[in-house]
Amino acid sequence: AYVGSRQYRSISAPVTAISALETIAKRNPALNTFASHITPAKIGSSESSDGPLKDWPIAVKANIATTLPSATSCASRALDACTSPFQATIVDSLEGAGAVVVGKTNMDEFGIGSKSMFGIYGAAINPYTPSSDVRRKDMAESDYRTPGGDSGESAAAVAAGMCRAALGSDTGGSVRLPAAWCGVVGSKPTFGRISRHGLVAHGSSLDIIGIITRNVADVQSVFSVAAVPDPLDMTCMSSSLRARIKALADSRSWITQVRGRSETESAPLAGIRVGIPEEYWVNELSVSALESWKAGASRLTALGCDVVSVSLSHTPSALPAYYTLAWAEASSNLARYDGIRYGRRSTTSPDTRDLQNASQKYANTRSENFGAEVQRRILLGTYVMSSAASEHYFTPSQKIRRLIQEEFDRVFALPNALSMTNPLTPPTSRPPGVDVLLFPTATGAAPRLGDQEDSRVANYVNDMMTVPASLAGIPAISIPVGHTDGMPLGLQLAAQYGDDELLFRVARHL
Repeated sequence: AYVGSRQYRSISAPVTAISALETIAKRNPALNTFASHITPAKIGSSESSDGPLKDWPIAVKANIATTLPSATSCASRALDACTSPFQATIVDSLEGAGAVVVGKTNMDEFGIGSKSMFGIYGAAINPYTPSSDVRRKDMAESDYRTPGGDSGESAAAVAAGMCRAALGSDTGGSVRLPAAWCGVVGSKPTFGRISRHGLVAHGSSLDIIGIITRNVADVQSVFSVAAVPDPLDMTCMSSSLRARIKALADSRSWITQVRGRSETESAPLAGIRVGIPEEYWVNELSVSALESWKAGASRLTALGCDVVSVSLSHTPSALPAYYTLAWAEASSNLARYDGIRYGRRSTTSPDTRDLQNASQKYANTRSENFGAEVQRRILLGTYVMSSAASEHYFTPSQKIRRLIQEEFDRVFALPNALSMTNPLTPPTSRPPGVDVLLFPTATGAAPRLGDQEDSRVANYVNDMMTVPASLAGIPAISIPVGHTDGMPLGLQLAAQYGDDELLFRVARHL
């Protein structure tokens, strides 16, 4: 049933740092969302800075650097004793704005997984699972609902009231999918909007730090603090690119009119054109997700939007292309954890005949430190990058990625600021194309932890709605809009590269 995100705003009263820690103490033993957290005494001994986020309790995923002891572990044995010598740029920015980091969330090891069950801290539980506060003795762990992966614990922490906002990493949907399954808002900003300095790499051309809150307004508050240039991150947008994006966005007269309207007007979004991509209507889509999608489109029509059908013909190729690229990049990034340069070193003594064989020491270290899912993806990534396979898998996937990016550019009315070569000329009339896209975040509600455990491919298919936006680097946001059998459902909005502010404006009304 579609109910709109306003049902969730009733639980959106500001969470203080003290109340967050009280909730963590009460609920974390059952939900297993936090890997570590501070104590109330820590808050009492320090004073947060004045700023727009003063006293906001923030949870930070375990692959984002903080100086909290043994906190940047990536839920892996390789880094379980790691204390970062510096903090991520976004953490410094949020603390400078007054936020309080209350703890580090659990995660899938190195961000590899789709159900928050592949880390050293064990599986996390979706707060919407019946009786999740106290695990029943007759209920196996596999019967509980997953919060999604691999930022599922960050989403669960927000949903359970353990923090007001949480940071996660989104490679192919790892913020948006858990947000949909936990009934919260999950934002993947435009690639480069927020600095990634201090984020442990998984897929370097895909990774981005995302924001999870209970409502869109809180996402905007965090975004406004975090979305600034950073000389420490070469992939972070420059000031000149941000200025070009703003000039492009301001050149649309029909959007300027929307900004000038009160949100209480009967048709506050009149003039905005919303695209419904045909290719997202897939066989795996559940009836409840489909009904929420239809109801969401009707809701935007009632708000004055012009809802039209569009085609993104390369969407079916997005999932295999994404996993090929993500496996390859993960394999490359994880090569550094050999126990010599980075990470825990194996204590296993090699046989006498292997004393001069350094590769055996590497093999022991990596076999002991990496879990089964990480090892699986390293092997697959190494294979697709091999000389025998790269021309058949990696290179075609890069070409498909380019086609997907170009297809999004053709669908959106706003030009892509990255591909502009001529001086900006404001349009004299509305150009063809849409302003935002609307489609489901997931094919259905959160599965049980034990569901599909024998089908790795079925787990990967959960990302089919989220990976196209990641491949194109465009902003996308998941909003809770419905439920099925008491479990949340989410809808996703996506916009042109850099058009995050318009995305927030439309999302606030769903």
